[in-house]
Amino acid sequence: MKVLALNSSPRTGGQSKTELMLNHLVKGMREAGAEVEVVNLRKKKINSCTGCFTCWTKTPGKCVHKDDMSNELYPKWLEADIAIYATPLYHYTMNAAMKTFIERTLPVVEPFFREHGGKTYHPLRHKHPKLCFLSVAGFPEPEVFDQLSAWVNFVYGQYGIVVGEIYRPLAEVLDLPFFKEKVNEIFKATEQAGKEIVQNSKISPEAIAKITQPIVQDKKQFYEMGNKMWEACIEKGVTPKELMAGLKG
Repeated sequence: MKVLALNSSPRTGGQSKTELMLNHLVKGMREAGAEVEVVNLRKKKINSCTGCFTCWTKTPGKCVHKDDMSNELYPKWLEADIAIYATPLYHYTMNAAMKTFIERTLPVVEPFFREHGGKTYHPLRHKHPKLCFLSVAGFPEPEVFDQLSAWVNFVYGQYGIVVGEIYRPLAEVLDLPFFKEKVNEIFKATEQAGKEIVQNSKISPEAIAKITQPIVQDKKQFYEMGNKMWEACIEKGVTPKELMAGLKG
Protein backbone atom coordinates (compact mmCIF):
# COMPACT_ATOMS: atom_id res chain seq x y z
CA MET A 1 0.00 0.00 0.00
CA LYS A 2 1.27 3.45 -0.97
CA VAL A 3 0.52 6.40 1.30
CA LEU A 4 1.27 10.05 0.50
CA ALA A 5 1.30 12.12 3.68
CA LEU A 6 0.95 15.84 3.00
CA ASN A 7 1.85 18.22 5.81
CA SER A 8 0.74 21.81 5.26
CA SER A 9 2.07 23.24 8.53
CA PRO A 10 4.44 26.19 8.05
CA ARG A 11 6.14 25.23 11.30
CA THR A 12 8.55 22.38 11.92
CA GLY A 13 10.09 20.31 14.68
CA GLY A 14 8.53 20.35 18.16
CA GLN A 15 6.84 23.65 17.41
CA SER A 16 4.56 21.98 14.84
CA LYS A 17 1.91 19.90 16.57
CA THR A 18 0.56 18.92 13.15
CA GLU A 19 3.91 17.34 12.37
CA LEU A 20 4.05 15.74 15.81
CA MET A 21 0.70 13.98 15.37
CA LEU A 22 1.44 13.10 11.76
CA ASN A 23 4.72 11.44 12.73
CA HIS A 24 2.88 9.04 15.04
CA LEU A 25 0.17 8.31 12.47
CA VAL A 26 2.83 7.55 9.86
CA LYS A 27 4.73 5.34 12.33
CA GLY A 28 1.65 3.18 12.80
CA MET A 29 1.06 2.94 9.06
CA ARG A 30 4.63 1.86 8.42
CA GLU A 31 4.43 -0.73 11.18
CA ALA A 32 1.33 -2.11 9.42
CA GLY A 33 3.37 -2.51 6.24
CA ALA A 34 2.47 0.61 4.27
CA GLU A 35 4.99 2.49 2.15
CA VAL A 36 4.66 6.10 3.31
CA GLU A 37 6.18 9.23 1.79
CA VAL A 38 5.90 12.44 3.81
CA VAL A 39 5.85 15.73 1.91
CA ASN A 40 6.10 19.13 3.59
CA LEU A 41 4.14 21.52 1.40
CA ARG A 42 6.05 24.53 2.77
CA LYS A 43 9.04 23.32 0.75
CA LYS A 44 7.11 23.03 -2.52
CA LYS A 45 6.13 25.52 -5.20
CA ILE A 46 2.40 25.14 -5.78
CA ASN A 47 0.65 27.84 -7.79
CA SER A 48 -2.97 28.69 -7.11
CA CYS A 49 -5.64 27.33 -9.43
CA THR A 50 -6.62 30.09 -11.88
CA GLY A 51 -9.98 28.58 -12.83
CA CYS A 52 -9.03 28.47 -16.51
CA PHE A 53 -10.44 24.94 -17.04
CA THR A 54 -7.54 24.04 -19.33
CA CYS A 55 -7.37 20.73 -17.42
CA TRP A 56 -10.97 20.05 -18.48
CA THR A 57 -10.80 21.09 -22.14
CA LYS A 58 -7.48 21.71 -23.89
CA THR A 59 -5.39 19.17 -21.97
CA PRO A 60 -7.88 16.90 -20.17
CA GLY A 61 -6.44 15.75 -16.87
CA LYS A 62 -3.38 18.00 -17.04
CA CYS A 63 -2.96 21.40 -15.37
CA VAL A 64 -1.62 24.43 -17.23
CA HIS A 65 0.85 25.19 -14.41
CA LYS A 66 4.37 23.78 -14.57
CA ASP A 67 5.32 23.63 -10.92
CA ASP A 68 5.97 21.08 -8.16
CA MET A 69 2.30 20.12 -8.12
CA SER A 70 2.14 19.21 -11.81
CA ASN A 71 5.63 17.79 -12.12
CA GLU A 72 5.86 15.84 -8.87
CA LEU A 73 3.02 15.86 -6.36
CA TYR A 74 -0.05 15.28 -8.54
CA PRO A 75 1.42 12.15 -10.20
CA LYS A 76 2.39 10.78 -6.76
CA TRP A 77 -1.07 11.65 -5.45
CA LEU A 78 -2.73 9.71 -8.28
CA GLU A 79 -0.55 6.67 -7.58
CA ALA A 80 -1.26 6.69 -3.84
CA ASP A 81 -3.77 4.33 -2.28
CA ILE A 82 -4.24 6.74 0.62
CA ALA A 83 -3.46 10.46 0.95
CA ILE A 84 -3.17 12.04 4.37
CA TYR A 85 -4.13 15.71 4.54
CA ALA A 86 -2.48 17.05 7.70
CA THR A 87 -3.22 20.70 8.44
CA PRO A 88 -3.29 23.02 11.43
CA LEU A 89 -6.72 24.52 12.03
CA TYR A 90 -6.81 28.06 10.60
CA HIS A 91 -10.03 30.03 11.03
CA TYR A 92 -11.81 26.74 11.85
CA THR A 93 -10.90 24.94 8.62
CA MET A 94 -7.69 24.02 6.79
CA ASN A 95 -4.87 26.47 6.09
CA ALA A 96 -4.20 28.09 2.72
CA ALA A 97 -1.37 25.73 1.75
CA MET A 98 -3.59 22.67 2.08
CA LYS A 99 -6.53 24.34 0.34
CA THR A 100 -4.25 25.33 -2.54
CA PHE A 101 -3.07 21.73 -2.90
CA ILE A 102 -6.62 20.38 -2.84
CA GLU A 103 -7.83 22.91 -5.41
CA ARG A 104 -5.05 21.80 -7.74
CA THR A 105 -6.43 18.24 -7.72
CA LEU A 106 -9.27 19.50 -9.95
CA PRO A 107 -7.94 17.55 -13.00
CA VAL A 108 -9.01 14.31 -11.29
CA VAL A 109 -12.65 15.05 -12.16
CA GLU A 110 -14.39 15.59 -15.48
CA PRO A 111 -16.52 18.70 -16.14
CA PHE A 112 -19.78 16.85 -16.79
CA PHE A 113 -22.74 17.07 -14.45
CA ARG A 114 -24.06 14.01 -12.69
CA GLU A 115 -26.68 13.64 -9.98
CA HIS A 116 -26.98 11.20 -7.13
CA GLY A 117 -29.49 11.39 -4.31
CA GLY A 118 -30.49 14.88 -5.35
CA LYS A 119 -26.91 16.14 -5.23
CA THR A 120 -24.96 17.36 -8.27
CA TYR A 121 -21.36 16.22 -8.70
CA HIS A 122 -18.56 15.82 -11.26
CA PRO A 123 -17.55 12.25 -12.20
CA LEU A 124 -14.02 11.08 -11.49
CA ARG A 125 -11.56 10.91 -14.38
CA HIS A 126 -9.11 8.73 -12.44
CA LYS A 127 -9.20 6.70 -9.26
CA HIS A 128 -9.14 9.09 -6.33
CA PRO A 129 -6.92 8.15 -3.37
CA LYS A 130 -8.68 7.33 -0.15
CA LEU A 131 -8.33 10.20 2.31
CA CYS A 132 -7.44 10.66 5.96
CA PHE A 133 -7.70 14.15 7.43
CA LEU A 134 -5.61 15.15 10.44
CA SER A 135 -5.81 18.51 12.15
CA VAL A 136 -4.78 20.14 15.42
CA ALA A 137 -6.05 23.23 17.23
CA GLY A 138 -5.08 25.30 20.24
CA PHE A 139 -8.60 25.63 21.65
CA PRO A 140 -9.68 22.84 24.06
CA GLU A 141 -13.16 22.14 22.64
CA PRO A 142 -13.54 19.32 20.06
CA GLU A 143 -16.31 21.38 18.42
CA VAL A 144 -13.73 23.72 16.85
CA PHE A 145 -13.32 21.05 14.15
CA ASP A 146 -17.01 20.87 13.25
CA GLN A 147 -16.71 23.16 10.22
CA LEU A 148 -13.69 21.30 8.84
CA SER A 149 -15.35 17.92 9.33
CA ALA A 150 -18.56 19.14 7.70
CA TRP A 151 -16.57 20.34 4.68
CA VAL A 152 -14.67 17.06 4.44
CA ASN A 153 -17.83 14.98 4.43
CA PHE A 154 -19.75 17.30 2.11
CA VAL A 155 -17.00 17.26 -0.54
CA TYR A 156 -15.76 13.69 -0.28
CA GLY A 157 -18.61 11.80 1.36
CA GLN A 158 -20.34 11.32 -1.97
CA TYR A 159 -17.32 9.36 -3.25
CA GLY A 160 -17.00 7.20 -0.13
CA ILE A 161 -13.24 7.72 0.13
CA VAL A 162 -12.77 9.17 3.63
CA VAL A 163 -11.14 6.48 5.78
CA GLY A 164 -10.36 8.61 8.80
CA GLU A 165 -10.66 11.97 10.53
CA ILE A 166 -8.24 12.69 13.36
CA TYR A 167 -8.79 15.97 15.21
CA ARG A 168 -6.76 16.90 18.30
CA PRO A 169 -7.84 19.94 20.34
CA LEU A 170 -5.57 21.60 22.93
CA ALA A 171 -2.62 20.54 20.80
CA GLU A 172 -0.26 23.25 22.02
CA VAL A 173 0.38 21.30 25.22
CA LEU A 174 1.45 18.10 23.45
CA ASP A 175 5.13 18.84 23.99
CA LEU A 176 4.86 19.89 27.65
CA PRO A 177 6.37 17.42 30.18
CA PHE A 178 3.60 18.11 32.71
CA PHE A 179 1.06 16.28 30.49
CA LYS A 180 3.43 13.52 29.36
CA GLU A 181 1.35 10.56 30.59
CA LYS A 182 -1.84 11.53 28.75
CA VAL A 183 0.08 12.74 25.70
CA ASN A 184 1.80 9.35 25.39
CA GLU A 185 -1.64 7.71 25.40
CA ILE A 186 -2.72 10.06 22.61
CA PHE A 187 0.39 9.30 20.56
CA LYS A 188 0.00 5.54 20.98
CA ALA A 189 -3.65 5.78 19.95
CA THR A 190 -2.63 7.81 16.89
CA GLU A 191 -0.17 5.07 15.93
CA GLN A 192 -2.95 2.53 16.41
CA ALA A 193 -5.18 4.60 14.14
CA GLY A 194 -2.48 4.45 11.46
CA LYS A 195 -2.38 0.67 11.69
CA GLU A 196 -6.17 0.42 11.53
CA ILE A 197 -6.41 2.62 8.44
CA VAL A 198 -3.94 0.38 6.60
CA GLN A 199 -5.50 -2.86 7.80
CA ASN A 200 -9.21 -2.00 7.92
CA SER A 201 -9.69 1.28 6.00
CA LYS A 202 -11.24 2.84 9.11
CA ILE A 203 -10.39 3.94 12.64
CA SER A 204 -12.04 2.27 15.61
CA PRO A 205 -14.14 4.38 18.00
CA GLU A 206 -11.82 3.25 20.80
CA ALA A 207 -8.76 4.75 19.09
CA ILE A 208 -10.59 8.00 18.32
CA ALA A 209 -11.75 8.28 21.94
CA LYS A 210 -8.17 7.98 23.18
CA ILE A 211 -6.86 10.45 20.60
CA THR A 212 -9.46 13.08 21.50
CA GLN A 213 -9.49 12.51 25.28
CA PRO A 214 -9.35 15.65 27.46
CA ILE A 215 -5.87 16.59 28.60
CA VAL A 216 -6.99 19.06 31.27
CA GLN A 217 -10.16 18.65 33.30
CA ASP A 218 -10.54 22.35 34.07
CA LYS A 219 -10.28 24.72 31.11
CA LYS A 220 -9.45 27.56 33.48
CA GLN A 221 -6.13 25.83 34.14
CA PHE A 222 -5.38 25.98 30.43
CA TYR A 223 -6.54 29.60 30.17
CA GLU A 224 -4.31 30.66 33.05
CA MET A 225 -1.27 28.88 31.66
CA GLY A 226 -1.82 30.17 28.12
CA ASN A 227 -2.52 33.74 29.16
CA LYS A 228 0.63 33.89 31.27
CA MET A 229 2.64 32.69 28.28
CA TRP A 230 1.17 35.37 26.01
CA GLU A 231 1.69 38.07 28.64
CA ALA A 232 5.35 37.06 28.89
CA CYS A 233 5.72 37.19 25.10
CA ILE A 234 4.17 40.65 24.90
CA GLU A 235 6.23 41.96 27.82
CA LYS A 236 9.50 40.71 26.33
CA GLY A 237 8.54 41.51 22.73
CA VAL A 238 9.18 37.96 21.51
CA THR A 239 7.29 35.17 19.77
CA PRO A 240 6.35 31.96 21.62
CA LYS A 241 9.16 30.14 19.80
CA GLU A 242 11.69 32.75 20.92
CA LEU A 243 10.34 32.65 24.46
CA MET A 244 10.72 28.87 24.71
CA ALA A 245 14.19 29.01 23.21
CA GLY A 246 15.18 31.57 25.85
CA LEU A 247 13.83 29.41 28.65
CA LYS A 248 15.69 26.35 27.39
CA GLY A 249 18.88 28.40 26.93
